[in-house]
Amino acid sequence: MKGLAKLSVLVAIVFLFTSCVTTQVTNTKKESANDVEMFFSKKPSGEYEEIMFIQADGSVFHSSKTLIKKLKQRAKQEGCDAVIDIRFDYQFWWPNVSGIAIKYK
Repeated sequence: MKGLAKLSVLVAIVFLFTSCVTTQVTNTKKESANDVEMFFSKKPSGEYEEIMFIQADGSVFHSSKTLIKKLKQRAKQEGCDAVIDIRFDYQFWWPNVSGIAIKYK
């Protein structure tokens, strides 16, 4: 009977963690004139130089909005004007967002 109880608990835990669906929304527009621009599916129209690959890692409790904010902060800290080719991904349960930080010519 102990084996059946353990199996029941395991099934309940798996159901609990796989049955939840959430939706997240992240603003991609510049919030101020000196804010870092974010490009997900298009590229800037002017000329630019690629500076570095940049990535922000989070935990299971971080939202996409928080990860984008961290990415912007790091790009600004590095003196970049924008981030292009932004991608969201997961390493196991840990979300991350990455892209190429650029400087306008």
